[in-house]
Amino acid sequence: MSTLKDVAALAGVSLTTVSIVANGKAGEKHISPATVERVLSAIEQLGYRPNRSAQLLRARTRRAPVVAYYWPLDYRTNLLGGRLANLQSVLREREARCELVVQTYENGRLGEFLLPLRTGRYDGAIVAGASRTDLDQLEAAALALPLVLVNAESRRYSTVGVDHVRMGMQAAALLHRRGHRVCALVKTDARYAGTAARTRRFLEACAQLGVSVPPELTFAAPATIAGGAAAAEEFCVLSQRPAAIFFESDCMAQGGVHTLHRMGLRVPEDVEVLCYGMQEPETMQYLTPSISCVAIPPGVDKQAMSMMLRLLSEPEAGPLHAELEPLVQLRDSFPSYSP
Repeated sequence: MSTLKDVAALAGVSLTTVSIVANGKAGEKHISPATVERVLSAIEQLGYRPNRSAQLLRARTRRAPVVAYYWPLDYRTNLLGGRLANLQSVLREREARCELVVQTYENGRLGEFLLPLRTGRYDGAIVAGASRTDLDQLEAAALALPLVLVNAESRRYSTVGVDHVRMGMQAAALLHRRGHRVCALVKTDARYAGTAARTRRFLEACAQLGVSVPPELTFAAPATIAGGAAAAEEFCVLSQRPAAIFFESDCMAQGGVHTLHRMGLRVPEDVEVLCYGMQEPETMQYLTPSISCVAIPPGVDKQAMSMMLRLLSEPEAGPLHAELEPLVQLRDSFPSYSP
């Protein structure tokens, strides 16, 4: 196993300099960018991993632990405010001595954003919105610090999320109970791990219940409001349209409902709209018409922070796993069950 001395020798700097950089203090100590780059390169080349137990013990005597909330830098940034509020609420309720920071990353490239975790800048991390590629990169990194994945599966790290099977089955059951036997699907053109798992279960449950979701009624689009609007245009020009359409995300449903209205289709009289909900409930509640969702509960974020606090105080407790029930929020776009 590589040591600080090995890193110092490879980078051509002193042990003190390596320690400063590894602990994220280069700016405070006025270490030049070129020197920082040499040290970080040596750390990566040697695969140096700090002794996390000793490091955390020393850190807590000097400052509050720093937890990074990893969030993808894409259209989902509009969800970030609500997520942070849920995380902070746990810290306030518990009066926890902990600093929460946001670390953005790009889907498919999470491995490139892990250096702060490897060098001790953060004491733990909550990772949300990861793709399958991101999860593979995390597994390969084998990080030796408290880490919680949100809406993802892992044997190495702690996880908290919604019951994907239950979520997909509930959406399919709602369609069946309303009497729908054919449904259109608007899905994202990017494969987020959690979304893909939920929709796979949805399609399996639809097949079991006799609800058809044929390929010609499946539309792929960017996971944005504009993407949902564009997909709905393709739906509207069909000569034979089903009376229900399901969106993989609530933001896509927002754009879809706008297009349906613009094209002269009434919701829910002409077509009923259902989606997976990821935003705060009021986002869908105060639209016209309000949009029905099978939603991820706010408790997922709160459970993630509670889990992180436990892992920080009990490093040997993990990995921990928790699964929450989804919330069914029926509104104007998809009424309650038929008699």
